[in-house]
Amino acid sequence: MKRLFIILTPLITITMTGLSQTDTTRVAAQSQGIAFEHGLSWQEVLQKAQRENKYVFVDCYATWCGPCKRMDKNVYPIDSVGSFMNDRYISVKMQMDSTRQDNDEIRQWYAVARTFEGKYHIGAYPTFLFFSTDGQVLHKDIGGKNINDFLSMAMAALDPKQQYYTLLADYRSGKMTFALMPVLANAARRNGQDSLASQVSRYYMHHYLETLPEGEMWTRDNILFVYRYSSFVNITDNIFQQYYRNRMTIDSVMHDGDFSDALINEVLYRDEIEPQINKSLAATADEPRWHHLERRMTENYDALYAQKNILQGQINYYKAKKNWKQYIKYFIRQQEMNGIESWLGPAKSFDLNNGAYEVFKYDDNKRDLEKALSWVNRALVGADALDPQTMDTKANLLYKLGKKSEGLALEEKSHTLSPRDKDIAASYEKMKNGLPTW
Repeated sequence: MKRLFIILTPLITITMTGLSQTDTTRVAAQSQGIAFEHGLSWQEVLQKAQRENKYVFVDCYATWCGPCKRMDKNVYPIDSVGSFMNDRYISVKMQMDSTRQDNDEIRQWYAVARTFEGKYHIGAYPTFLFFSTDGQVLHKDIGGKNINDFLSMAMAALDPKQQYYTLLADYRSGKMTFALMPVLANAARRNGQDSLASQVSRYYMHHYLETLPEGEMWTRDNILFVYRYSSFVNITDNIFQQYYRNRMTIDSVMHDGDFSDALINEVLYRDEIEPQINKSLAATADEPRWHHLERRMTENYDALYAQKNILQGQINYYKAKKNWKQYIKYFIRQQEMNGIESWLGPAKSFDLNNGAYEVFKYDDNKRDLEKALSWVNRALVGADALDPQTMDTKANLLYKLGKKSEGLALEEKSHTLSPRDKDIAASYEKMKNGLPTW
């Protein structure tokens, strides 16, 4: 992208040499951001696009939309954006909501806006639409963007191999190559079309990736694709079984010894544990048969995967049931399994503090509270030694352990450092009055 800007600037300068004063003024005006059309109907916009052999860009916005306003302020007025867009597109802003302040021009576009809203499934703002010279919709994208992302999108709208609607038509007609399916899946997801993204990604995985020899399957691009669409991967899918068998290869390719675990645990929990929890909660029946679940999972997967996912299930189940004694029991067990007793340093301070505060909130056992106190003490090091939230956690633990004067003194320091924090202020007042803070 940056190279394009470097090339464009001297070209514009050279082209302007020898122009008349009128022409120079016109070009200079055009370079001041995108020249959005005014006073034209939709048909007149298309006619102008045909005359000038340009595509059409439509910015679908709403008056209340924050990202839309940031586009107006930070992207559309930029010279490089205007230079690119004005040379290739006829640009239109289309207001999708209505207000009492709307002028006649906006009101004249109400009917077109409603048509676009239904025809192109516009439900988020800003939505960007791109049309060919003859008015055929080619591309769609949504969400506020920075300058580089906006220009990348506008370039993609010129390329048939990246145009959302062109790719969708090819896919539905059976003409799409496997190489372009990831492009369509990504575009569908960006546009909020999760059902289409699921359909395309699963077709790609089942009809292409799964047909590759395992030795050729796990390239970085293929790994990232499966990871990106993990929510559409089921435990019974062959792609998941191959992913599981090749987890060490995947970790090696990604230079991350734990990379494959994220997807494996996600699928195992979603397909094995979550249905049992939901069934028990919905029926107010007996709790899930944890030992049976763990034994069944261990028959097919490494025991550590079974243990971790059962443990996460127990935490979620007992929290949903508000069985705090069981919840905190398994929460502490999970923290210890994750290695919290050896955590140290700034990178772990946040997790140490959160874990300690969770124990404070839900546990009355002195041994557990002292364990949590050791966690928060390791969080209060270096740059975090005076972090008011972490100091607040330690103060509350001390107070709950019966060391009330020590806890109160530390909470006073925390309150002094962060006087506007309402939670710290509330705890400080309760401590001063000898009231429980939990």
